[in-house]
Amino acid sequence: MVNIDKRNSMDIVVVGTGYFTLECCRAILDSGARLTALISMPVDQLPLNSADIKGFAQTHGVSYYEFGDLNSRAAVDVLRHLAPDYILSSWPKILRPEVLKVPRQYVIGSHPTQLPFNRGRHPLHWLIAQGSGQTFLSFFRMDEGVDTGDILLQLPVQIKPRDTINGLANKVNKNAYLGMKKLLKILKKNPPYKGKAQNHSLANYWRKRTPYDVTLDFRMSAQQIARTVRSFSKPYPCANLIYENKVFKILSVQIIRRALPLKEMQRFEPGKIISIKGDRLTVKAADQLVELQMSGLVPSSLKEARYIHPPLKYFNDHFSELSAQLNTVFSQ
Repeated sequence: MVNIDKRNSMDIVVVGTGYFTLECCRAILDSGARLTALISMPVDQLPLNSADIKGFAQTHGVSYYEFGDLNSRAAVDVLRHLAPDYILSSWPKILRPEVLKVPRQYVIGSHPTQLPFNRGRHPLHWLIAQGSGQTFLSFFRMDEGVDTGDILLQLPVQIKPRDTINGLANKVNKNAYLGMKKLLKILKKNPPYKGKAQNHSLANYWRKRTPYDVTLDFRMSAQQIARTVRSFSKPYPCANLIYENKVFKILSVQIIRRALPLKEMQRFEPGKIISIKGDRLTVKAADQLVELQMSGLVPSSLKEARYIHPPLKYFNDHFSELSAQLNTVFSQ
């Protein structure tokens, strides 16, 4: 049990489901603020890559609650009873005004981009898929908009060309700890600190990714294929490779540089199968060869093939079967 002098401490309730949430909690405890309570979701409603929030709360003697809907009357009643100075939210759903009005000061939100740029859905996936070299972890004062509140603090996060989604998430989580410690120092000196307003005229919003955004097409460059695979690797469901009426999962990718003379490389059209060995499938992309690691041995149907066509061909022939497979896996 963590003993904190309440007279000299901020009361903070943390709501969230992931490892980012836990890093923020560690920063709160290490900074001497009071972690009043932790709130997460029931196990059957947790998103991918969730952490053991309940176990952390039990280990540190922190009150713990679960709600599927943080905007419900029951959840709001609990939050009001806890009467925190701040709520720190990494909740995976939008919070309504009833929740935002609970704390004495405000709700602290976060987003792993340099707000006001790149607001919206699945930012880490898009950052990798688009080849970004840097992002920022932004802490902001939440309002009724989506990622629109005043900026409290921003920390840079470097993105290396070979970073996977899990690796980038770990970097962001590390900065969550550092950022919360810095922010808590600011709030200790100036509890009503409001931060700096965003320039909304510069803002853009990223949309939700779909199964089709992580489906490979060998007319893509080798780099784009590699970024697509890394942007949705484990613990996410992985990129899709479509052949005939089946969807196969791709665990990792390697670009094979200078494997063949340029003139010989140009004789191979995109999708040409070069070699198969175990769970590895080497295919000609638009510009280079890529070696794909599949989630099992390469099936006999692909061993007998010479080419993998663009996905549209297979959708024309097997639309219902393929759509069902893509949407089922993606929703996990």
